Amino acid sequence: MSAPIGYSPDDPLDTADLEILADLARISAMLDPVPEGLVERSLFAITLAGLEAEVMELEYVRVPEMSVRGEAPPVEARTITFTSEAVTVMISLSPTEDGKVRIDGWAAPAAELRVVLHRPGGVSETLSDEDGRFVFDEVEPGPASFVVQPAASSHGAVSTPVIEL
Repeated sequence: MSAPIGYSPDDPLDTADLEILADLARISAMLDPVPEGLVERSLFAITLAGLEAEVMELEYVRVPEMSVRGEAPPVEARTITFTSEAVTVMISLSPTEDGKVRIDGWAAPAAELRVVLHRPGGVSETLSDEDGRFVFDEVEPGPASFVVQPAASSHGAVSTPVIEL
């Protein structure tokens, strides 16, 4: 196919070009729409990649799916362990009554650590105690990743893979 006479790729877009592009955008949106949340998840992944932290290895720990204590209703919990050369982090995810998630975590070797929870909607941060224990209360379910580093340093950060809370 040859270009129309008098056409140059350097020419500015005219009305016909804009109409064709608008039709292509409409057809594309109709046939293959952008999945909901894709932009937020992409920005989240890019933010994590920019941290240049060592990524920890994910290990699922099998625990009973339901547990009952006395007259209390069943409680569902999930335990996940992340390992790296420098630190091991275990988290326990427990649903709250309002549909959110409580995150209890422990780091070894025990030390005061800065623990940053990255979510598509923002970042939360806490410090572990001297035993390596930390908690995030009332976290919305969804994708998340943790970055752990010594409290007194901006070096030595490690990051977990993205998990679903």
